[in-house]
Amino acid sequence: MSKKALILPVATVLLALLSACSSANTPVGAATRSATPTGPDADGDGIPDGAEAALGTDPSNADTDGDGQNDRIDPDPTFGDNPIHETSTSAGFTIDAILVENNVDANNQPAPDHLELSITNTGTANITGFDIYYTITDLTTNQVQGFYRTLPGFKLAAGERKSLHFDNTGQPDHFSADPNSMYYTDHNELKVEVTLHAAGYAPQTASVNKAAGTEGGGD
Repeated sequence: MSKKALILPVATVLLALLSACSSANTPVGAATRSATPTGPDADGDGIPDGAEAALGTDPSNADTDGDGQNDRIDPDPTFGDNPIHETSTSAGFTIDAILVENNVDANNQPAPDHLELSITNTGTANITGFDIYYTITDLTTNQVQGFYRTLPGFKLAAGERKSLHFDNTGQPDHFSADPNSMYYTDHNELKVEVTLHAAGYAPQTASVNKAAGTEGGGD
């Protein structure tokens, strides 16, 4: 099954969930626009947190895939196209390693599985203004999810090497990830592909496979 083939099922699930929240006399089309959600809605996107789990969307982010559309109106809220377009060919940094399993913390102690990049600034100037686009592909079904994030506050000093994490811990240099994405819920083998960019520098790419049966809750 292709990624595009999944757009209608996702929209259909969302319609059914929101319709269930509305009056029985409310037209189905209107339900998607005006239904009052039941239960907590942490990100205020009009989708109850419980429904976000069913949809695979992030209950703490009204735009799960980062494409600029609210999840409630996005026809495919877990896949956004890559918006990174950079003409510079200057390679100011490198991705030295990419991990999705067997992660460690700053003290070299085991940490729960998450997307982690080790990056080095190979130049003589500090680099800021990072953003990232990454996809998660189920290698059995070919379903694809795609996420774009800006990385405010992330900085690489000249010659510095450090790690960048996506794990919802809120620690420095740790950024949010969709807790309902395939990374955390899919038991099939996954391929994670990353494009990391900073303004004025050539994007760098990396990929890694995540073994079957190792959903992202722990090592």
